[in-house]
Amino acid sequence: MESSQYGNSQNIEIHHIITSKRTENGRTEMAKAWIVDEWLRDDAPASARRLLNAAKYPERVACRIPERYRKARFGRGKRWRVQWFENGGRKTGRSFAAKKDAEKMVSAISDDQYSGRYINEADRNRTFRDVCGEYMAGKHGVKHSTLRGYERYLRMYALPMWGGRAVGSITRAEVSKWVGELRDGTAPHDFKGEREPRGQLSENYVKNVFKATKMVVNYAKANRLILDNPFDGVELPRDNKPDDSMVFLDYAQVERLAGACLPGDDLLVRMLAYTGLRPSEMMALHVSDLDFAGRRINVVRNFTEDKSGRQVEGTPKTWEVRQVAIPAFLVDDLRAHCHGRDADWYVFTSRKGKRLNLSNWRRRNFSNAAKRAKLDDIPGLRPYSLRHTYASLAIAAGCDVKTLQNAMGHKNATETLNTYAMLWPDRLDEVADALAENRAATLSARHCTPNADFIE
Repeated sequence: MESSQYGNSQNIEIHHIITSKRTENGRTEMAKAWIVDEWLRDDAPASARRLLNAAKYPERVACRIPERYRKARFGRGKRWRVQWFENGGRKTGRSFAAKKDAEKMVSAISDDQYSGRYINEADRNRTFRDVCGEYMAGKHGVKHSTLRGYERYLRMYALPMWGGRAVGSITRAEVSKWVGELRDGTAPHDFKGEREPRGQLSENYVKNVFKATKMVVNYAKANRLILDNPFDGVELPRDNKPDDSMVFLDYAQVERLAGACLPGDDLLVRMLAYTGLRPSEMMALHVSDLDFAGRRINVVRNFTEDKSGRQVEGTPKTWEVRQVAIPAFLVDDLRAHCHGRDADWYVFTSRKGKRLNLSNWRRRNFSNAAKRAKLDDIPGLRPYSLRHTYASLAIAAGCDVKTLQNAMGHKNATETLNTYAMLWPDRLDEVADALAENRAATLSARHCTPNADFIE
């Protein structure tokens, strides 16, 4: 149900309000709204009220109303005031020039009492910036790197657009228009301290900005600051083209890339391509995380960023630890690589023996190796592409969805399917042929033909 609007000469919009009052025992109970005559005292006779009510120009009959029946505000401002108690016991009100409009207001409040559509006016009028700050301050269960991403989207796009707006005044039509402006690159923005995007924003980038902003408004709705979320039901842009951000190498390309790497990096490339770990997880591996006898990697940490953007150790992306198999052909090389290293130190380090920084390694080592391997002409090739490569090679080798989910560390199988569904081969003919074979074998075992009648 949408907000009601009651027509009068001032086009006053009636918002969803419920009334309450505190009883002596401290409980909150419903209290009806009431109308107060701001001009006449309670003991004014009916004749005086009728005279004033019937006058088109009240000031012309004011002289006929005795002073003892007049209030201090007589003749000034709007005559009728609706009053009620908001949540918390604060009395509030709204003034009207015509009594019929005040009565409509009282009816609207009464309706909201029964429908449960309770929104404090003060809450609804809180600014998006205020609600955003409160929401972000309470995000204690989110990784710092994820939080920094949210803050960036909100600072660059959401706050310039909605920061000063009352959270309850944002409409779905405005949100839809904003999404279009984001896509076209014409939305209000603040790129201070940030690299300015070139051209149109991508579909995924718009979705990320939209998601971060919607979470703030979801918070407002969950805390009864607004009744409905104007971001619900807004259509997001679709590029209608395949996702070219995922690159899949074949075995020969993986080996070419590894062969073009500096000593030590060749093993790192193969481990990324043949185990499926995230680069941040691989670089955070300790020697003690490797079980050579069982050919397992215990993925218990990764590299992430703290509030200031510094690289620190944290838990895996989905907060879940997991075990990943080490291909047999890598075990000996990996054991030799770790020989003499302290169990609590990193498996892969820089030439100086320090922990790797993914950005630096990509720029200084990976990119140069890709050029030497003549793979730098592949658009979007990056260290994370080796994780996608593992998924494609595993699926081609017959890996099922659940096994791949566990290996990749996805939160659920749906995420795995949404990401890699196009890699599973079309097996319709294979399934149909298997059904035919099983049917024939079953009928043959029963010594019957397809058209035979079965008699009990």
